[in-house]
Amino acid sequence: MKKYLYYFPHVLTLIGLGFAAAALMSVFDGNFDTAARFSLLVLAVDRLDGTLARKLKVKEKFPGTSGEVLDIITDLVGLTFVPMMLFRQTGLFLPGIGSALVAGAAIAASWKYSRKEQFLQNGYSVGAPPVFFSLFIFYFLHLPQVFPTIYAAALIALTVAPVRYPINCLVTTHWQPGYKSIINYLTTLFFVPVFIWLDAAPAFIYWIMLGAMIVQLFVNPVLLQAGILKPVFDRKY
Repeated sequence: MKKYLYYFPHVLTLIGLGFAAAALMSVFDGNFDTAARFSLLVLAVDRLDGTLARKLKVKEKFPGTSGEVLDIITDLVGLTFVPMMLFRQTGLFLPGIGSALVAGAAIAASWKYSRKEQFLQNGYSVGAPPVFFSLFIFYFLHLPQVFPTIYAAALIALTVAPVRYPINCLVTTHWQPGYKSIINYLTTLFFVPVFIWLDAAPAFIYWIMLGAMIVQLFVNPVLLQAGILKPVFDRKY
């Protein structure tokens, strides 16, 4: 019976993919709040499945299935394509640009994930993390279209740009002490009020998250270049 325990992280990842499918169907049905909540559930699964898999040593005990592949598929669909489709359908972006941003995000994220193993060996990542899910911050704050449009375009460019990022600041789904998992801590802390109230949640939650994302995307590569942050990958399996 114990051997079936090692299936659970993979099942959890697939449940996340199911949430992504439900979110996309809700987008097509025009139920945007429901789509947002299903998308948040995808994020919750993403915060749990990898850590649980390492805790159970699933890669060693259950080598027949690639959790990394399942995770990448779920991330591309549930944390990139479906949220971007939601943002496009709700008019988050400037008119006439949404479709190009959805396609650009999908391409940039796919390109980034295909190079993952190389980054782990180097100790630094080339290109920004494809955190297109972070556009929910603009979605919930109801900021003018120009701001999420610029942010999305900049994120696409940074994801494929030859800019070095410290991996220890990007490993948001794996618990590390201190600043290394700051986005993980914040999303966990604010998950319940965001899930319940969505755009009615206290605005300071989203401003804190936006500040953290700006540091991750625009400050940390400068600190790495200056030698203040070091290239290292210290995730514990």
